[in-house]
Amino acid sequence: MTDKDWHDIWEEFAWQHEDERSRRHNKFQNEMVAKHGAGHYYMDEDEDWNIQKDMIQKLVEDKLKEKNG
Repeated sequence: MTDKDWHDIWEEFAWQHEDERSRRHNKFQNEMVAKHGAGHYYMDEDEDWNIQKDMIQKLVEDKLKEKNG
């Protein structure tokens, strides 16, 4: 992949990151409230990293599919 491809991936990541992260955090909060009752629950740092890693992996896979037709 070219430098431009990587630039595009990081631009897309920056654009999508907060929306996806918020969506997953909200889902996490809802699941924890349903399981443990009212409160505010904090997602583990590793889980937060997994969100980012999943997003980056999907963006790279999509870019490779686009390039390889």
